[in-house]
Amino acid sequence: MTSAATPKGLRRRARLISAAGELLLEGGFDAVRHRAVAERAGLPLASTTYYFESLEDLIVEAVTFTCHHDEEAIRLRSELLTRRRRGGEATAEALADVFVGDCTTRDELTTRFEMVVLCARFPRLRPVLANRRKLLAGLHGEVLEKSGRVGSPARIAQLMAVEDGAVVGALADAEDDVMAVTRVALCDVVDVLAPVNA
Repeated sequence: MTSAATPKGLRRRARLISAAGELLLEGGFDAVRHRAVAERAGLPLASTTYYFESLEDLIVEAVTFTCHHDEEAIRLRSELLTRRRRGGEATAEALADVFVGDCTTRDELTTRFEMVVLCARFPRLRPVLANRRKLLAGLHGEVLEKSGRVGSPARIAQLMAVEDGAVVGALADAEDDVMAVTRVALCDVVDVLAPVNA
């Protein structure tokens, strides 16, 4: 990667990454193009090729940036969750609140899953998203523990798959309340996959 190590160079590179992340959220991967990123960042077009060797480099940085901000929002919601024993329905609600979030936009949710699908075309995204899955699995464990429940790594993976399927289905069906769809899906399985800690 070509990069200036000066503070000004680091700031410009950060502006380009932020602009690429915004475009990714707004229009998906097709929206992240050199010219669009430069215009959004208010920088010359040549800066995108100066700071990034290729469009793929820029996309990987945009995905990393977007994942980081999404993960921070999820982590904050997890930290704010109160510790108390929860029944199945309340646990499903807590999981949906933390991992979907009522302030998460449809664009943000769509981008989450678009990134997963496009790993096949962008192999350099695989480690970014593998690390994200590990982090989210750990946070699921924390939410379950705060709710007086337990879940093995395999069961947490199943729980996450149910969540993912519910969100994707709700987006595909243009459901207005993605969180409600996710809650219902989780409510059906939470007692099996994350039983009460005896």
